[in-house]
Amino acid sequence: MSLPTNRYRPGARQRSEETRRRILEIALALFAAEGFDSASTRAIAEQAGVNLPAIQYYFGSKDGLYRAAIAHIGEQAAQAIAPIAARVRNALDTGALSRAQLINLLCEMVDALVTLFLDENLPGRESRSLFVSRVEVEHTAALDPLNEVMRQQVLAPTGALVGRLVGRPAEDEQVVLRTLMILGQAKIFCSRSVIRALGWDTVGEGRVDAVKALVHQHTRAICRSLGSATPKSATLGSAAR
Repeated sequence: MSLPTNRYRPGARQRSEETRRRILEIALALFAAEGFDSASTRAIAEQAGVNLPAIQYYFGSKDGLYRAAIAHIGEQAAQAIAPIAARVRNALDTGALSRAQLINLLCEMVDALVTLFLDENLPGRESRSLFVSRVEVEHTAALDPLNEVMRQQVLAPTGALVGRLVGRPAEDEQVVLRTLMILGQAKIFCSRSVIRALGWDTVGEGRVDAVKALVHQHTRAICRSLGSATPKSATLGSAAR
């Protein structure tokens, strides 16, 4: 007697999702270590413990797997950043915020990035950082979806905070530049070369907290230097002329 379909499909679906996730994690590590061209689907399948046709079944092709790995990173980033991004938007929508509140939210946003790039408790942190660094060097359009996630969840809300601090629209060139420079304090830790330069074999909680403390100090110092809107004569466009 056959079992009712609703008795076995959930388990099969769960196993399918686990298989897909395992392939993604192995692919991410190999793409990060060897690059797209050198990482073979056969090696990915072998290390994931699946047969080669499984990659085609789940992802269509090697390119599809590569894009899925980038989308996977985007999902992880969104999960880590979305809560603070939502708090920033909600706070700005409520109306007037004090300067201290704006700066505190800015520090929280940078904190979330530092955690994303450095916290070893997050699965696949090292592979993710190396993969993103490699993809950025390769200038592939496959990175566009991840860039869009970061634009929506990081750049846009942070720019809105900086814009409010200086009394300019978020899309103003000066605001965008300042925003990128503030976020760059955290993004630099996405690079493995920075970790090597520090001589860190591991990045424990104490080091993550120390980085956050320094980034807070720098961010607050930057914000203290921000007055009201920068005179038009001081914009890059005017300087270039």
